[in-house]
Amino acid sequence: MLKTGELEGDYSYSVALNASELDNGVVTPENVDEPVALSIAVRDMLLEHANALTIARFAEGAQTGDGQLYYTSYLNYFLPAASLQAMDRGIVLAREVSKVDPLTGKVVEQNVGEAAVGDTLQVKLTIVAPTNLNYLIVESPLPAGAEAIDPSLLTTSIVYQEPGLEPVDGNTDIWHWTPTSTELRDEKVVMFATDLPAGTYEYTYQMRASLPGEFQTLPAVAYQMYFPEVWGRSAGAQFTITE
Repeated sequence: MLKTGELEGDYSYSVALNASELDNGVVTPENVDEPVALSIAVRDMLLEHANALTIARFAEGAQTGDGQLYYTSYLNYFLPAASLQAMDRGIVLAREVSKVDPLTGKVVEQNVGEAAVGDTLQVKLTIVAPTNLNYLIVESPLPAGAEAIDPSLLTTSIVYQEPGLEPVDGNTDIWHWTPTSTELRDEKVVMFATDLPAGTYEYTYQMRASLPGEFQTLPAVAYQMYFPEVWGRSAGAQFTITE
C-alpha cells in the first residue's frame, strides 16, 4: 500500500441509493484507514423495482484525486420459514413428517404439521440425484420444540429405528449408498455421504415432540462439500406442538 500510494488518499466521495444521497465525505492521509459503515432498512427500499446504488469518487478544488476507494455492499433479509419454497440447483429435496406408533415403530399418519408433546415422529427426506454426487451433505433442521431420537442410547426403546438411507430405484449396492456418517445435533440432523450414485433415495430419522408451541422450521438442505453450488432445499414449514 505504501508503494502504490494508497495511503496518500486525497479525494471526495458520495454514496446514493435511488438518487437519494446517503453519505458524502473527504478522504485524506489522516483518515484513509477509517472505514465508513452505512445501512438502510429494507422497508425504505423499492419493492417493485430494482434499487440503484451509486458510489462516486472524485477530486474537488485542490484535491489530487490520489488513492483508491474500496467498498463492499450486501443485502440481509429474513423471511418466515413457512414461506420458503423448495429449490433445485442440481439436487431435488423434499421433506415429509409422519406420526409413528411408539409401540411398533410403524407410521400411523403421514404428512402431518401438528403433533402433541410426547409424540414420536418420522422425518423422511426424498433425495433425487440427477447425476453422481460426491461428498454430499444433507442438513435437516429440527423444529425448536422437538429433539432427534438417538437409538444407540441404552435408554432408547429398540422399536426406534436408526437413521438410514434407502434407494427408491431398487439399487441394492449397499457399499455405495450407505451414509458415511450421521450426526444427531441439538438443532438439526446431518448426513454425510462420500459417494451417492445418480438415483432417488429416502433418508429417514425419528424425532420426539418435546415442547408445545408454533415453530418455524427451516428447509432441509443438500449440497456437495467441495462444489456447494450444486445444491437443493426442501420447502420450509411451520410445525405446531400441542400439550
